[in-house]
Amino acid sequence: MVRAFMLYIFLLLATTGNAQSKEEVAVAAQLDRLNKAMVDKNLAVLEDIFHANMWYGHSSGRLDDKLATIKDVMEGPVDFITLEATDRKIQLVEKNAMIRFIFEAKATNNGQEQTIRIGVMTVWKKEKSGWKLFARQAYKL
Repeated sequence: MVRAFMLYIFLLLATTGNAQSKEEVAVAAQLDRLNKAMVDKNLAVLEDIFHANMWYGHSSGRLDDKLATIKDVMEGPVDFITLEATDRKIQLVEKNAMIRFIFEAKATNNGQEQTIRIGVMTVWKKEKSGWKLFARQAYKL
């Protein structure tokens, strides 16, 4: 009986130690929403998620603002087929959140199939309307 109780306590501590807070769940959901919008080329969602003063850094070194990023997603040469954010690490600091992850995608670039695997760090700001992407920087792995 004591062993079963100790095992229960151990499992409870192990699972609650990795539990995400309500805000971590909310900002992670926004990242998923962003990735889906990039695959679907959903203009309304992109405009909603991107902060007005956002900077979007590409792994090539190019830096875009909100308007250039939206134009690139909607009209650029890369068409995402799938896009996932794996190995996520979320850190909350007051009304800001940082998410580091591996950006894994299948896409076409000017009609050529391509697999993309890069590292990304994003910074999100919490506003009355929810979490907004404030900065993003990708880097080569």
